[in-house]
Amino acid sequence: METQLFRSIFTSSTTNVTVGQLGLSLAVSLILGLVLAGIYKYKTSYTKEFVVTLSLLPSLIAVIIFLINGSLGTSVAVAGTFSLIRFRSAAGSSKELLAVFMATAIGLATGMGHVTLAIAVTLLLGLMVLILENTRFAQINQERRYLLISLPKEYENQGFVDHQLGKVCQQVELLSVQYKKKKEVLILEYQVLLNRKMSDQQLMDSLLAVEPISIHLHKQAPKKKYL
Repeated sequence: METQLFRSIFTSSTTNVTVGQLGLSLAVSLILGLVLAGIYKYKTSYTKEFVVTLSLLPSLIAVIIFLINGSLGTSVAVAGTFSLIRFRSAAGSSKELLAVFMATAIGLATGMGHVTLAIAVTLLLGLMVLILENTRFAQINQERRYLLISLPKEYENQGFVDHQLGKVCQQVELLSVQYKKKKEVLILEYQVLLNRKMSDQQLMDSLLAVEPISIHLHKQAPKKKYL
């Protein structure tokens, strides 16, 4: 079984590959791409364009790997093309990045003829994604909140804000202070851990005692440029 798992359906040279072998490789990569897209859609906000791309990406990579097999010059040209595409594309989320890497791995495996390995890796990693999505291991802390509080530049009683937060929170951590010159406001970014019996409404009511003030409450950390 171990030797079969890592055995390629192709021979050592692409000139000896039959149409049936190539068709099998492309068919498997297409099916695994559809499986990967279905796994990605599970409990995820997605776009139609990305799902279609994810479904076809393994097949495309399989064709590229088949074409550059044994050609150093072609492989360098393809690497340069992929680098250009990388720098011209928008940054995605961590889950999108994982899906693209999985699609790439599937395409590489099927393009080299390792069909059994591609199927095994897809099923194993897909199962792990589904398990992690349905367990508490990767779940967000239900009591943790992220606050963006805007105050006038001349507001000097920041200690009162910390005092109000301390009434309803187990833990208060000031992450950053930002000054916006155009609006002349200070933006305080907090990470807080609510008391178990406190609600978001009680947190908001406590902070609204500070005037003038603008509050943005998030259950997830605002997206940064890093993962």
